[in-house]
Amino acid sequence: MEDSFNISIPNFILGKEIGRGGMARVFLGEQLEPKRKVAIKIVTPQGNDPKILEDLQKEGDTVAQFSHPNIVTVFACGVIEQNYYLAMEILGGGDLKQKIESGITELEAFNIMLDMAKALEHAHKRGTLHRDIKPENILFHEDGQAVLVDFGIAKAQNTVSEFTRVGAVVGTPHYMSPERALGKEIDERSDIYALGVVLYEMLMGEKVFDGGDTFAISYAHVHEPVPDLPEEKAKYQTLLNKLLAKNPDDRFQTTTQLVSQLKKYLRRLKPITDTTHSFAPMPELAAMKKKSNPVPFIVTGMVVIAAVLAGVWFMGNKSGDIDVNLEELTPAQKIELSQKLAAANSFFNMENFDVAEEHYTDILTNYNCKEEDARGRLKVINPEKLQQIIDACD
Repeated sequence: MEDSFNISIPNFILGKEIGRGGMARVFLGEQLEPKRKVAIKIVTPQGNDPKILEDLQKEGDTVAQFSHPNIVTVFACGVIEQNYYLAMEILGGGDLKQKIESGITELEAFNIMLDMAKALEHAHKRGTLHRDIKPENILFHEDGQAVLVDFGIAKAQNTVSEFTRVGAVVGTPHYMSPERALGKEIDERSDIYALGVVLYEMLMGEKVFDGGDTFAISYAHVHEPVPDLPEEKAKYQTLLNKLLAKNPDDRFQTTTQLVSQLKKYLRRLKPITDTTHSFAPMPELAAMKKKSNPVPFIVTGMVVIAAVLAGVWFMGNKSGDIDVNLEELTPAQKIELSQKLAAANSFFNMENFDVAEEHYTDILTNYNCKEEDARGRLKVINPEKLQQIIDACD
């Protein structure tokens, strides 16, 4: 039988309970001014510890200042009647644990990874670690957009919190980094490790390390090697190894680096529905019209035809000069690359350097960072950008 729970929160009406875990309970509710439906999380620390309540208030205030589409929107938070409450947006698309159980595609998994990496990037740049990344804390809008929730044991970097000491115990051991399992100081690379555990679970449908108790799981995170992925998923092994490196120095050092890498994987996973037009999107045509010397439409049509013909020529003449990066592309993506390069060269020859630069940057960033023609012409247009791409080229 469900026990009753009565608490009066100014400007809010508490509705039915929709979730419970640890010290927290979540209710549907309504904010009176401005009027809207909300979810209200209420945390009741054991013994009503005032220090924990104070830390929760500080951390709630921090999260409430975040403004990011992949982080839950917080409308209000506070301490009342020795309980901490947090009113937030309602997310009606379920959580990642449910999606994993029902099965998700690799494309879905990497879209979720990118959403979460962006959310962590936003929080990390504002000095806040999440500390409890797990599928249950990744929820979805009804349109499928992933949202990171429950910063309940979040910790501002370089600060000491009584509640985060408790969090070191109540945090989920399956997603703890080796350094956290050992009780060492952590930084944003610990959140990155936990996100790597989530990626493995999305790809394989099971936890990367499991065991009969917390000690066995923690020991595995500290000492056991990263499991090998099956052959059909082996292309993700390098990324997974980097995310789950035992030494934080061997991981991505920032979520910004991770975001950049995930975009490359997504570029190769997304289906190509119309490669014949991908080299001349509408924004680029609009950019041409804004030039001080606009190109007549008939010339634009000739450029399109020339681009296609040049793409065919390019594939015929470059087939013996493909490096390792290009070999990793699908046949459709190789065609798309050749068309983009042909179009970029056409724009370059027409002195439409802004659009040409966009194409060359796209080629070097998302297809082949060593493409000589793109490098040579981008060096003429924007040598600083070229150098940044070369420095990041791996």
